[in-house]
Amino acid sequence: MCPKSEAPPDWSAAKKAYDALAARYDRIPEENRINRILRARSLDSLRILFRPGQQILEIGCGTGDEAIELAALGVRVLAVDPSPEMVRIARAKAEGRGVGDRVTFREASAREIASIPWGPERFDGAYASFSLAYEPDLRPVAAALHGLLGPGAILAVSLPSRVCLSEWVVSLAAMRPSIAGRRLRPWYGHKVGGFSVPIRSHTPAGLARDFAPAFVLLRWEAMTCLVPPPSMNRVYGRLDGLADAIERADGVLRRTRVFRSIGDHFLAELRHTATV
Repeated sequence: MCPKSEAPPDWSAAKKAYDALAARYDRIPEENRINRILRARSLDSLRILFRPGQQILEIGCGTGDEAIELAALGVRVLAVDPSPEMVRIARAKAEGRGVGDRVTFREASAREIASIPWGPERFDGAYASFSLAYEPDLRPVAAALHGLLGPGAILAVSLPSRVCLSEWVVSLAAMRPSIAGRRLRPWYGHKVGGFSVPIRSHTPAGLARDFAPAFVLLRWEAMTCLVPPPSMNRVYGRLDGLADAIERADGVLRRTRVFRSIGDHFLAELRHTATV
């Protein structure tokens, strides 16, 4: 929850939280059905967007699953994450998969990428899966990416939505509207292992404003729209066959105009216009 005090939160708290979580991070999809859905849909979209031979930047790579999968397809990936433990595990996994020559991992947060010496070559594209929610302001990230991406490069970003329909339904049924209402605040606490770290929710229109004029929003879709957030996995897991039906309907509805902005997270594609 957002504290009563107006003091700004510690936006570096995620680094410590994910360092502590790193050793069991790869077990989360095994334990959490909803998290597994989100990760699978995110990776599916990246496989479509990026092609073999391209040089792609990943912001917030975690233990490297998406970067490694893209590298296995022939994409060259430079991936950053602020957690040293996450980066260490990612490097070991890449070597184990035999793709260490196509993926490089560095320690850095999104707000630090402008200060990293990348070399003369510009990236052909970039993505940030579930990571930019930990940034207090997306405008500096947009400015940094403007200097790093080539003209016409695609940027894929997944962010928590400002309004989540399934979360409102569940929270109102439980007579706890503050659960869903917290997304409307400037920031709110998000549980990462044993830590509470600040995150921000977004709207596609707000994302477009933060990244303009160097980027233009092309399209967006809900990562899930009927499936609730991963924090509700324990209840959702008891639905058995009903959950299967919900996921089938979710797969159809999440790209429609009505539902694409009211899921737990949305995935947006932007194009670098190379103008300021």
